[in-house]
Amino acid sequence: MSFMIAHRRKVALRAHSNHNLFVSSFEPLPQAPATPDIPGFRPDRCATYLAGTAGAPPRAQLLAAIEAWKSQAPQAGVSRHAAPIAFDVGCGPGREIVALLEAGFAVDAIDPYPEMIDLARTAVTAARADLSRVYLAVGTLEDHAASLAIDRYDIVHAGFVLPFVRPAAFDRCWHALTRTLRDGGIFAGQFFGAHDEFILTAAPSEMTSHTAAELDVLFRDWQVIEREEVERDGCVGRGVAKHWHVHHIVAKRRATRVDQ
Repeated sequence: MSFMIAHRRKVALRAHSNHNLFVSSFEPLPQAPATPDIPGFRPDRCATYLAGTAGAPPRAQLLAAIEAWKSQAPQAGVSRHAAPIAFDVGCGPGREIVALLEAGFAVDAIDPYPEMIDLARTAVTAARADLSRVYLAVGTLEDHAASLAIDRYDIVHAGFVLPFVRPAAFDRCWHALTRTLRDGGIFAGQFFGAHDEFILTAAPSEMTSHTAAELDVLFRDWQVIEREEVERDGCVGRGVAKHWHVHHIVAKRRATRVDQ
């Protein structure tokens, strides 16, 4: 998961760089504290997330995005890169990174928690996947948005990340994500609705929610592949009880660019 880091120093942690990913566009960042204080997703909530999702499979929306990309790749010329590249925003413990590697992608991934980066590296190693095809960096989407190159990625995965972008920074971050996704590339991620417990308990400046109508506007230039709004009582993984109000979306970036 990726979130705002307020008034603190940050660090970029390279795993390997021989697939020419963040290295050319991201400047190394200074050292970050081991336990960042992140509005909306502070260390206690991070610990609850890890405990409640341990052993969980990759998110269904990411798997759907991989299948959607594969199904249209021959018509789209496969990729502008020697190998397809994915961007995992807020990678957490690395489940989705492993799934992307196994599907043939090189992966750039960021997360504000250094321990998540360590867990992601461990997950890749445990899966016997190729760590040289991964670039890992500490930071949030807010931190790195200005450095995202245009037309770089075939898949952007933002799993339960965008609600934790501050409202004041959301438009800038969303614009950066749409620009970095190539024509025909696939987005997979979640947005929170107004009734989500995290939204209801957050300060107005900390988290971003969306109505269905607002998402209609956000994705008006996209081909929506999957979209589902879910509101229910549940848990964070298998752990702490929570009321969820979530929009799940998988969508394809249309070939006609209007955002450059």
